[in-house]
Amino acid sequence: MDNLNDLSRRVARIENALAQPILPAINPPEPPEPPEPPQPPDPPTPRPRFNALDCMDNDAATNKLVRLPALRKERAPRRDVQALGDIRADDWQTGERLFWEDQNSVVPKGYNQWSSNLHKGELKRRGGSYAWCNIGVAPGLDASQLKWGTREYNAPERSFYNCDFTEIPQEHGLYVSNSGSTTLDRCTFLRVGSQGAQWAYRPLPYQQYDADNMPYDENPTHVVTDCHFVDCGTGGTRPSFNLTYFSPGTSVFPGSLSIVGSSFVSDWSQARPDGKRSTGGLVVTPSQGNEPLRTTNMMREVYLYNCLFDFTAGDRSMISIRSTDEIVFEECAFIARDHAQPNITIDKDYGDLNDTKTKQIVFKNCKASENVRLKIRLAADESGKQQVVTHKLDEDLMIFDGVTGERIVGRSRSSTS
Repeated sequence: MDNLNDLSRRVARIENALAQPILPAINPPEPPEPPEPPQPPDPPTPRPRFNALDCMDNDAATNKLVRLPALRKERAPRRDVQALGDIRADDWQTGERLFWEDQNSVVPKGYNQWSSNLHKGELKRRGGSYAWCNIGVAPGLDASQLKWGTREYNAPERSFYNCDFTEIPQEHGLYVSNSGSTTLDRCTFLRVGSQGAQWAYRPLPYQQYDADNMPYDENPTHVVTDCHFVDCGTGGTRPSFNLTYFSPGTSVFPGSLSIVGSSFVSDWSQARPDGKRSTGGLVVTPSQGNEPLRTTNMMREVYLYNCLFDFTAGDRSMISIRSTDEIVFEECAFIARDHAQPNITIDKDYGDLNDTKTKQIVFKNCKASENVRLKIRLAADESGKQQVVTHKLDEDLMIFDGVTGERIVGRSRSSTS
């Protein structure tokens, strides 16, 4: 009987064991959480908006401050030096990309006529490029001998970024004889005695001088972005336009120029003996030291967008452009105060335009003070005399024929002299 009971208990234990699963239940895994959708990158910090059209109702003192002080406050730290130093002709390594940065030059009283000089030496092509970034140049106390922030010969592709030129007493912030394309980006020119920036392409001898640079070997491109010229041309020995381009292209290699988000404002604190308080803003012109222009214009395009020109009692036109296929002004502001020549002048001929002629001038959404005029000079006759066709700038879209002087889009309100 006991054996029977033991057997029953064993059978019961086996039955209970068989009733339990040998392995734990295998449940399907939970589906993974979907990944977080990619987040867009943080937007870049926008540059402060400079709007030339918003400056139309400002006085000149306000327009001088519209951008230049803010730009200068953004500069990275700079190392103080006296002269920046020269690059001798033999120092240039063909094909190098030379880069100078983060220096503040205060040139002392003495014999230095420049803070830096790129010497010419034997004239041969210099490959590569040369750039400055975050460099300032100004005179020290009584350094009235200073002519230029930098004087450069035969410069290859040349760029200035975040640079400041202040109160150069005699001539120009930069005076560069270039053989290639050029860039000015976020630079300022304050109370420079003559011209803020002068680009002078002269591949042939001129006056008593030898050639300054090698000729272009491709179509040059010139760019100016967010640059500001305030009270330039005051007290210097060679005052002229704030920004000068001498032969920025040729008939063989026509150039292009764009100027964006930039301002040109001048009302000197002290008038000259003749009562003038400013010079002019921009000139784009053929120059001596070049092959004559033939058939093809010097420039393919000159394009200005969101630029301010504000000149008081000027001694010349605010803008003068010559020998260009198309000139475009878009969203620009033109202010002429107490001004005897409140003009944008096209193709004033000093005998060097030959058979070239600007073809078209366009104004899109620009504003101008009541006295500002577009003056299109027609081709010179045999005696060298040019007729002038004058237009008011009074519509949102105006297109003019540079050859005939006629307005081809917009109402015709011209006069001929």
